[in-house]
Amino acid sequence: MVTVYNKEPFLENCIQSLINLNIDKSQIEAIFVDDVSTDGSYAILNRYAEQYEFIRAIQLDENSGGPAIPRNIGMQEANGEYLTILDADDWLEAEGFPKLIRQMQTYNSDIGFGQCYKHMNNEIRKVANFASYKEANGLVPYEIYNIFRAVGPWGKVFKRSTVIDNNMKFKNLKYGEDKLFYSELISKSQSASMSPEPVYHVNRYADNISLIKATDMMEKSQFNLDVLKEIIQMELPEYAKEQILCRILEMDFISRFLVTKTFLNSNDKDFFYQQFNEVESVITGAGYEMEKLLINDKYKNVYHTYHHNQKNFVAYIEYMIYEANAYKYIKDHMVYFKYPESFKNLVELKTKCTAIYNGTRLINNTFYEVIELYKQPNVAIDAVKLVKIKDDRFSKKVDFIVENDCIYIKTDDLKFEDTDFNISIQYNGFDQVLVRTTYPNFNDQSKLKRQNFHLEFISDKKEAVSLNTDHYLVHAPDHIVVKQEINRYKNTDFNDPLDSIAKGQLIKIKATGKSADQTPLLITNDDLYITADKAFVTEINLNKIEGYVSHIPKSVEVIKKCKLYETISFNNDPIKTLKPGMTLDIVDLAFTDKLTPRLKTADGYYLTANEKFVNALN
Repeated sequence: MVTVYNKEPFLENCIQSLINLNIDKSQIEAIFVDDVSTDGSYAILNRYAEQYEFIRAIQLDENSGGPAIPRNIGMQEANGEYLTILDADDWLEAEGFPKLIRQMQTYNSDIGFGQCYKHMNNEIRKVANFASYKEANGLVPYEIYNIFRAVGPWGKVFKRSTVIDNNMKFKNLKYGEDKLFYSELISKSQSASMSPEPVYHVNRYADNISLIKATDMMEKSQFNLDVLKEIIQMELPEYAKEQILCRILEMDFISRFLVTKTFLNSNDKDFFYQQFNEVESVITGAGYEMEKLLINDKYKNVYHTYHHNQKNFVAYIEYMIYEANAYKYIKDHMVYFKYPESFKNLVELKTKCTAIYNGTRLINNTFYEVIELYKQPNVAIDAVKLVKIKDDRFSKKVDFIVENDCIYIKTDDLKFEDTDFNISIQYNGFDQVLVRTTYPNFNDQSKLKRQNFHLEFISDKKEAVSLNTDHYLVHAPDHIVVKQEINRYKNTDFNDPLDSIAKGQLIKIKATGKSADQTPLLITNDDLYITADKAFVTEINLNKIEGYVSHIPKSVEVIKKCKLYETISFNNDPIKTLKPGMTLDIVDLAFTDKLTPRLKTADGYYLTANEKFVNALN
């Protein structure tokens, strides 16, 4: 079942993934519920519905304002034994999804969990690896470790009867309807199947503008509080309820609310404290103890500091965000986080498993790659995998030996076709960690520049690619926008980068040039050299931008309420809401993947350049 609202750019890919499913189409139905789209989405749906009998297109009489009502209608309209909810900008895996369905039918499972992949501009990574690390059946759904950490539709298939029999519906919320529905669904399902097969693909490419978050953190915290209150009132198995409360407390109100830059930068920290106090009041008022619900030592320390060292609470959050990963040391063959003196009373934090590359060694006339392990005693190594860099879909298991806290891999086995790869260590069934290149350390006077780099092996068997000048800007535009982070160089050989230029930045161009091997390049206005590759830079004509501020003003005045964000894409939670009459100092102009202008403030944040919302003052 798919809900649709203005998904024209992605809809055909979604539909085609259903057509491509390796399954008898007479046995399935694809119900699309259009929430009165204003683009060409409904026309696309009707075209496919006329062509394929298993596709149904329903359009509501009026826009509902969210996915809840369309989903509820779709679930009521469905006739099949099993349901899955697919977002219209995502897609299903042709082989893996039908395989999960067959697995569930064989074992009469109430709910199934398959592997999901999140597709972003720079990488493709597994989602919720804990929920699909192996093939398993006959599981109690709510007893699966950390299952409530992923309470959304991705990769989940469930019996329609569970929904109907329990009168379950999505609540029409601006935020949190998935969390509420799937928490109840998982808790009331009796049996589960899991599959490591790829099932669901999540679209998080930057051009998916529908994913810009319109809900700021303050609003979101109130919705999470409302969800918490509803969960408290639900009749659920006690263990399930405790796990849900743990997730809400650790993820929604500690990790994503308190341990955030938004909290640190807020001028209204009392709001954060009031919200957290109400969370505590709701939970303890229902008979639960906060500290018993917390299972992660990191979050226990945050809670302890909040109550026992509130004077230094902000300093502790600053440490957690900016310093914790850079201050580590080794003790008893485990890696610990080095706390400042003021927080020595807290529980010592340590990593479950840290893996460090220790070079190639000749042992009994055989070369081995050696990886040193720093791990807690209860950590058991299950597998070693070669994983394609920035693409979790492609991996290969290799044989290994564990001896004296070291992993040994034959050097001859360390090959993965013509793919650049990392080494991943899988442990305790579902956890995994990439091998690092340097040992943990801390130094109060100086920091190791590349402390947290992952080990990367580069294939030397890649076929040479002939230069295609169509892939380059060969004429000098007035300005370019950086599509992916690039380096600037003082000379044309590109050997020694001067600095880097972030994605989205606007650069004035002086001329074109060529490297020694005749590769086109661009010369910036300050006589430095950058790539001319169209995969990394794109031409932009500022004079043709209409409706937006297209120059860099010294300041702007807000003329209509808008929001301030940490990133150009506006994908993160807003820093704050800007009210009419406010003025902000501007230092730069930046652009999204769709070349929408953004204004960069003197504080390093971003706001819209839309002239309906801001007025350039100079």
